[in-house]
Amino acid sequence: MMKGQRSTLIWDKLRGFKNILAWQRSDELAGLVHEATAEFGYQDRRLVDQMRAAAVSVPSNIAEGYCRSSLADYIRFCEFARGSLGELGSQIHHCERVGLLKGEKLERLVALYGETVFLLDRLIAGLKDKQRKGSWDSSFGVKEAPELYEISAQGEG
Repeated sequence: MMKGQRSTLIWDKLRGFKNILAWQRSDELAGLVHEATAEFGYQDRRLVDQMRAAAVSVPSNIAEGYCRSSLADYIRFCEFARGSLGELGSQIHHCERVGLLKGEKLERLVALYGETVFLLDRLIAGLKDKQRKGSWDSSFGVKEAPELYEISAQGEG
């Protein structure tokens, strides 16, 4: 888990996706990408923006899919996350090739990237298996509790 991750004001309000390992590692990876690209020069600002956007897109899409009402949507958004992860991998490769990333920072990024790819692939495979078997329990989806609303007759307080 990324240092300081649980210290955000919103942490306790986040849905169950925060417990998914693929989300945790991708969130950590997004933080590490932000940190690693902070040292890039002004001439690389577009690359920095692209890398940060791709990195933050991974946990964002996992979260969005989790919060959707159907398993098919969840899978689709996890596949969007995998696409963003592929984009980020290509960008890390480019940065290594041109010397923007090296040493321990590069090694940490590559290791966390690999772990994130593995976990996201396992998540997608597990979701597709549930879809094939018809074993998805949609009661875990995000929805409002019906008791939050009361309907009273007009004129009643």
